[in-house]
Amino acid sequence: MKHIITQIRCLFEEDSKTAEGSEVQVLEGTKDVGELGKLKMQIEEKRDKENMLKEQVEQAQQALECAEKMSEKEIVDMASQKYPTHVFTSTLPICEETGARLFTDVGNHEETSSLNMVDIGACHGMTLTDVYESMGKENVRQFLVAPYNARLPGGESLRDIVHRLEPFVVDHIERQRSPSVVVSHLSTLQVLYQYFVGATSKLPFWKLHIPRGSVIQLVPHLFGFEERRFSFRPDSKVTSDGA
Repeated sequence: MKHIITQIRCLFEEDSKTAEGSEVQVLEGTKDVGELGKLKMQIEEKRDKENMLKEQVEQAQQALECAEKMSEKEIVDMASQKYPTHVFTSTLPICEETGARLFTDVGNHEETSSLNMVDIGACHGMTLTDVYESMGKENVRQFLVAPYNARLPGGESLRDIVHRLEPFVVDHIERQRSPSVVVSHLSTLQVLYQYFVGATSKLPFWKLHIPRGSVIQLVPHLFGFEERRFSFRPDSKVTSDGA
């Protein structure tokens, strides 16, 4: 660096006849000084990153050595304490009561109207036959042809459910580092399932099969989700699938 600066000073002391050529050399020398400074900063940044990575590797090795000395139950208990499960339920009593029975020792519980079932408006308490008769043939035909946009009088469409769930997924599920449990209803669960693992499904989300009395476990990995299903119905079996 001192040698380059000395050369630059010498350029200013040259004869006036070579002033134009000297000016070019000065600019080139200044450029070399700037590039050298940038290179030095890059080297320092790489050294800082290297030191940070070394510390992280040492911490990981210590954690691994500590984990090897622990039993599986101790590891699970430690993880549960550090990252307690978050239980999300709709505001309907059936979901609130179910969610209250889950992870009562270590776990966070939250009720949200985003997980409520589809609102059928003025058709509450009516049978399917009564609904079809009150709608008229033309409205029933439109409802069956385009169910995604169809809306019962005073109620919600399936599109409305998707829009209602978007903020919930972005602000709650995707930002969670802890395991999440969702206790909800068929229509909302179908949307959530399609969002996370149904990208390869040829069926629309309202035709996805989610049986009653079952739990669907989705474990993220490098190429998607590993899926396991647990049913609490009699004579049921646990199934697993890599999605």
